[in-house]
Amino acid sequence: MVLYALNKNGILVDAQSSLHSKDDIFICIFCNRPLFYRKAHHKIRKETPFWVCGHFSHNANIEEAQETEIDCISHKFVSTRSESAVHKYAKNRAINILNATTKTYFKQDKFEPIQEYQYPGRRTDVALVNKNGAGFLNYEIQTSPTSFSSITTRIEKDKSNYVGATIYAIGEISRKGSTDEWGKGVGGLGATQAVLLASCLAAYGIAQDIQKVATYHKITHFEDTRTGFTYIERKDIYGDIQFNQHKLINGHNEITNVTTDTTAEIIYKAILEHEKLLKAPLIFDMGFTGKPSSSRVNDRLEQFNDDDDNIKKYETPLSELDLDLLRQLKLVCQTHQGNLGAAIEFDIDTHRAKIVLLGQSVEHYQWINFENVFISEADFISTTSLCKKTELEKEEGNISCIKIIHTEIIPYEILNPIKDFSQETASRVQRLKIGDRCTWIGAPSWWNPNGEEINDIDQNGKVRLDYSSKYISREEVILLESAE
Repeated sequence: MVLYALNKNGILVDAQSSLHSKDDIFICIFCNRPLFYRKAHHKIRKETPFWVCGHFSHNANIEEAQETEIDCISHKFVSTRSESAVHKYAKNRAINILNATTKTYFKQDKFEPIQEYQYPGRRTDVALVNKNGAGFLNYEIQTSPTSFSSITTRIEKDKSNYVGATIYAIGEISRKGSTDEWGKGVGGLGATQAVLLASCLAAYGIAQDIQKVATYHKITHFEDTRTGFTYIERKDIYGDIQFNQHKLINGHNEITNVTTDTTAEIIYKAILEHEKLLKAPLIFDMGFTGKPSSSRVNDRLEQFNDDDDNIKKYETPLSELDLDLLRQLKLVCQTHQGNLGAAIEFDIDTHRAKIVLLGQSVEHYQWINFENVFISEADFISTTSLCKKTELEKEEGNISCIKIIHTEIIPYEILNPIKDFSQETASRVQRLKIGDRCTWIGAPSWWNPNGEEINDIDQNGKVRLDYSSKYISREEVILLESAE
């Protein structure tokens, strides 16, 4: 996916900040090949709708997934990708848990989780939608640092759209090129993200975090063919994501694993709050009106500038990088004045970079000192790693003397968030109404196996079944068939 290109007038433009004609041909500033404009749209893949932002492509009329076949440095940029692999995987994992939860505890409601759901003035990572097509629970995957005020703004927008609850799962993608160091990536919250989680917890009483967990332990036996020396390397293989839930109870942060049971209770409370909001409309001047809809698609970025996927962090000055490796690169960058652009040439002797800024002609470039030009260090690492590998392969006599003798892969037992049906959980989350057919815990074996209809529910939530004058506690009732 390429976000920046030169138009026919040689001006550097952004695919997401303005509308372009699909018939126009653009030029890639990084490889000088033609680019084709792709308008923002919703896509359905594996039965899950999701959002594809506006972008440029090196290929005409083929799927975006095949675009990386073109050898261009732009495909290695991390900062311009609309969605990270961790973010995407976490969304899919959330979808799996929501699907399993609704099928286990809310069969009659036919709820559906949808990725990239579009509300008026708001796009959310995952929305749980009812049978009327209205979202009542939002699930946000926050894998990059953001301000807490942006979170509160989104939650207020959600309330204006009658969303009963917005759950934030917070993690952090490393900007230092390492996801193995504690505090530098998913698997250990950095200070910024820890404060964010604590703020969510204090304000809303609930938040979640994302942990990267090892699925396998790899043991490799090596031999140095020159000396005959053998040694063993042990390495954890990270291949899964686990959600942990934080709840503020009596002033203490209690942490539990996110499972179908814990998710069922979140869904239940979101339903109740959604119904309250519908009965007592809130007034928010957000500049948008109308009912939630997944069909509203706008190609402009301004609506979604609070989404963490659209916040580009350029934190590392060029002066801190390996200058020799800069000679063969072109990089997306940001100047000390906050302007985005592309660094297309580097003068190592004078420590200056030739910069073309967005909205400016390539002919009107600027030479800017290295200390005033900032890039994503993840971009630098991803684009130079291949260069380093190529250089090593070209070195004469660089033939490996280490051979692998034996490799063992040992699986770890990891959390399975999909739990079997629990009557205890079901009793807490089932929404009973008059006409539902039910039985109760401890009902005698001779009682009607098809259950009895509820004919009354008192103000304390206790229910009374047909052919009985006794009220039964809601927690003891077992729903057999909904009246709907």
